[in-house]
Amino acid sequence: MKTLQSILFILFIGLSLSALAQPPGGRRPGGSTDQMIEREKQTLYSKVENLTDDQKLLLDGIYKEFAVTLQETMEEMRQSNDRAGIREKMETLRKEKDELIADVLDEDQFKIYQSITQTKRERKSEDDGKGQN
Repeated sequence: MKTLQSILFILFIGLSLSALAQPPGGRRPGGSTDQMIEREKQTLYSKVENLTDDQKLLLDGIYKEFAVTLQETMEEMRQSNDRAGIREKMETLRKEKDELIADVLDEDQFKIYQSITQTKRERKSEDDGKGQN
């Protein structure tokens, strides 16, 4: 009987520690937004084959600045309850990023960028709609 209690106690402690190790809300710690931005950038680089070194340098800077600003906005969201205001700010950030990228890419390249981001946003909208059922 004492052995069974010991096993149950150890099992309980192990499960408790593994639950504490999980980040809140199932989010991956540090970098999920960075990873998302890096995936978008790499997708753009792979789909637009004729990017110049200058364009890549400018795009790297745009994405880097976007990542920093997005992180700040996410932190602000965690500290405030104004989700609507934060949502508007995030949409404004995306539009600014799109405008900067439009200035760097030529017309054909930008169409490819738009197709990449539009597909991503449509999937996000579908995912958001599923969560509200």
